[in-house]
Order: sequence, then structure tokens, then C-alpha cells
Amino acid sequence: MTEWLLSITGIILLSVIVEFILPEGQINRYIRGIFGFITIFVIIAPLPKLFNKEMDFSNFLSSYDIELQEDYLYEINLSKLNALQSDIVTELEKKGIKDVKITYSADVENMEIFEISVDLRDMSFLNSSMNKEKAKEEIESTIRSVAAFKDVLISFID
Repeated sequence: MTEWLLSITGIILLSVIVEFILPEGQINRYIRGIFGFITIFVIIAPLPKLFNKEMDFSNFLSSYDIELQEDYLYEINLSKLNALQSDIVTELEKKGIKDVKITYSADVENMEIFEISVDLRDMSFLNSSMNKEKAKEEIESTIRSVAAFKDVLISFID
């Protein structure tokens, strides 16, 4: 019990000393907030021992970390798929095929693409020798040139 009271007293004294040393302003507010959080933690830390239970923060932190990593990986995979989609549209425009809309069906978490749909309803050509059938072949070869899309089902919407 005395260790606990000494810890509380020590952290409060330390926070008062730091508050006197730091100038007034934004940083002082943040430091006070941090010391307030530490003080609360020091005060509640021995409470589980009073109820014969141990506080184990490792499970909480690791599950939180895993959740953050999964969200981060999902966002990265989504960005990759959107970039691939954009690159294909840009490549098609270089080849004279414009206004093609490409969508995909995918499991973003596992970076698994099931199907690519190509909407040709608004398609236009910069080259007069291009027709719809040649455009489909060119679109399919452009999509297949991307390693992630080699074995993916491609469907065209006319």
C-alpha cells in the first residue's frame, strides 16, 4: 500500500516540477494531459490485485494491433487494385480506346480477384480503323498483361 501511495505522490510531484519548467503554451497542455493519463494509470494499476485479478494488457494491445494491421492491409490492397484498374484504362487510352469502365469483383483482404467486368456502352475510338471486336481483343490482352489478372474471368457489357 505504501508503494502505491509513493508512486502516486512521485508522479504528481514530477508532473508539478515539469509544469513549472515548461513554458505556457501548446506543449505544456499536452504534457499535462500525458501526466494526467499516467497518474490515472498509477492510481488504478493496483485495483485488480485488490480483487485478486491480474491486469494483462498484452492481449488488448495485440488484438488492437492486429485489427489496425488488417485495416491497413485492406486499404493497401484496395489502393493496389484501384491503381491497376487506372493503369489499364490509361493504357487503353494510349491505344486509342476511350471511355471504357472497368470494375472488378474481388476479395480485397486476400488480394484475390474473381472477375473483371468491362463496360463498353460508352466506348469510343480515337482511331477510325478500330472496331468493337478489335477493341475487345485489345482490352483483353491489356488486362491479361497484368500479372494479377492473368487467370481472371473477363466479361464484357455491350
